[in-house]
This record gives sequence, C-alpha cells and structure tokens, in this order.
Amino acid sequence: MSESVSVCKISSPFKCFAKDRAVFYEEQAREFKEQGEPTEAVEVVNVFLFNRSGEFLVQKRSSTKNHNANLLDKTIGGHIQYGDQPYYTVMIESVQELQTPSIVLNTREEFNKTYDLLNSYLDTIAVVYYHDVQLVKIPKVMKGEKITVANKSHIFFGVYGGATKPVDREAKGVLLYSFEEIEKEIVKDPEAFTHDFIYFFKTYKEDIKAFIDFIIK
Repeated sequence: MSESVSVCKISSPFKCFAKDRAVFYEEQAREFKEQGEPTEAVEVVNVFLFNRSGEFLVQKRSSTKNHNANLLDKTIGGHIQYGDQPYYTVMIESVQELQTPSIVLNTREEFNKTYDLLNSYLDTIAVVYYHDVQLVKIPKVMKGEKITVANKSHIFFGVYGGATKPVDREAKGVLLYSFEEIEKEIVKDPEAFTHDFIYFFKTYKEDIKAFIDFIIK
C-alpha cells in the first residue's frame, strides 16, 4: 500500500512536501551509494518513555521490519504522514505500536503540571511532551546494508506506568532498563541497538538524567 510521508530537502528543512515512503528510501539509498550523502530527510517522531521508577521502556524491533530488524530501539518511532503534525503522529503510533493511549503536550511546563495531576492514572495512559527537533544523518540497516538516511526527528519524552501489548509484527516486546544498564549495554554490545537510539541517548544524556530525577522525586 502506498504511504505518503512528509519529506524535506536537507538544504531547506522547513519546507516539507509529500513523497511515497518506498520511493523516498529507494532514492536515498541510491543517493548514498552514488554520492556518499543523503539529499532529503523524512520527518519522524522518536518517543522515549520511562516508567515511574525511571526505567527506559526499550522496544525490541520485529524481525519483519525493513529497517533495523531485531535491534533495541526507542519506545515508539514512526514516520509523519504528509499533512499530519508530530503530536498527532505520536498519539497514533503509541496506540499502533504499544496499544497505549497518550496525552501529548507542547512544553515541559505543561508536562510537569499534567504529570502531577494525572500521576495516579499512568497505568492506563502515557503523558508525553515535545522535547526537541533536529535534522540528523544516521546509519540504518536496510536489507542487510548500512545506509545513512537523514531524518527530521521530533523528540518526545514521557512517562507510562502500565503494561504494554506490542502489536503483531510491529515489535517483539518492550524491555525495561535503568539508565546505568543502558550505558553499560551500549558499551558492551552497541550492535544490539539502533544507531538512532545510541545517538539520541548520548545527545540527550543530561536531559534524560534530569527527566528521570523529576519522575522519581
């Protein structure tokens, strides 16, 4: 089935247009092989959820995935359909990937207020906020080949204290890791993780520690 995703030129990241998802990856794989650099970026959401003990909810990707099959990854990730907003995509992906509804907030201040008000409801719903956006070029394993693909990545942090039920063929399951365990595992076996996860963990390391401290205060 054709899927129209939001794409931008790397030289003009604020002007997005529609492109078929399969066509985007075919073109960018070719561009990388011919020029060594991607020329376009696809818009995605990357969501890092934690439980109320401050543990990461880490997704084990399905073996049927076209990209990064069987690797440990962000809790939720997804492409933004052209015309959709990042917040809407997070709400849809949280249900599709984990069968977990979510409240998605604009700012950290809104999150803090909502977290305090709804803390006793976090077994049934995730509370998430928009943390950052950046254009990144990160390797992905595509059909056994390592190809650098550009993403316009919208980063979200959030809390969820309930059970997860990964949808068939989307994920093998969700594992719990403490911050210290993630650090050790990345050093011990980096090939077990997606390049995305390692990049964002290192980039937002101090932000993540501060967020965890807030959760478990």
